[in-house]
Amino acid sequence: MASRRVNVIGVPVFAAKAHRCSARGEYREACALLHKGLQLLRSRAALPGCGHLILWNELGMVCKCLGKFKKAERYYRLALRQTRRCLESTERHFFLATLYHNLGGLEHSRRRYQRGERYARKSLKYRCATSGADSVGAASDMAALAALLDGQGKFDQSQNLYREALKIYRRDYGANHPEIAVVLNNLAAVHQATGRPSQAEALYKAALKMKRRELGSSHPDVGVTLNNLGTLYKSLRKIAAARKCFRNAVRILNAALGGSHPNTMAVSRNLMRVSRVE
Repeated sequence: MASRRVNVIGVPVFAAKAHRCSARGEYREACALLHKGLQLLRSRAALPGCGHLILWNELGMVCKCLGKFKKAERYYRLALRQTRRCLESTERHFFLATLYHNLGGLEHSRRRYQRGERYARKSLKYRCATSGADSVGAASDMAALAALLDGQGKFDQSQNLYREALKIYRRDYGANHPEIAVVLNNLAAVHQATGRPSQAEALYKAALKMKRRELGSSHPDVGVTLNNLGTLYKSLRKIAAARKCFRNAVRILNAALGGSHPNTMAVSRNLMRVSRVE
């Protein structure tokens, strides 16, 4: 969510700095900055307004990335109530689209795909009304909805949405962008699930190369794609290659998110399983 002008000087600065930290995968640092922003609001005895809304939404995203799902939902709910309370028409619809998008992503992380799909469809509806069906924002909503459909095995629907999102991203971003890398990774997972390992491997490798170039080799999103590539190699009985992917993914995720994060724990289990195979 973009940081808009709010009624307390300094809050947009905290939000913008936190957003940059999150983009680099520095979620703990982002969380600390956002809490400082909330402390500033409390020190000024500010009534809940747009400043709170922005900080709550950003905190929801950061908590979700840190695996603190209950806290993430609490912050999103606070932001949702504040959006309905204090914003007018078009601006309200813009923020509702963002918050429903984020709630859908949270439910995807919880593997509650049907519930997440309802949020994602609301998000896409509001986004199309405010930004247009061929906007970058709508493309992000399409990709998010596609991921939730994947989780339910609705692969034909998800592929169509991923491809439409990819077309919009490439039109507006060019050949390389983190969002493009995410869609390539997710399309690879669809190919893997539908028995097309060669196509899956090619897309995972393309996503991995783009993520390293756009985000840096130590970004947690790099660890996610390494893990996915590892699961593909494991299914193909390429155990040495799978072990290498899992080992590198664990190293990245442990450094960025900590050993108790759900993603780190899941990849550690994958590494343990292939380590038992000769």
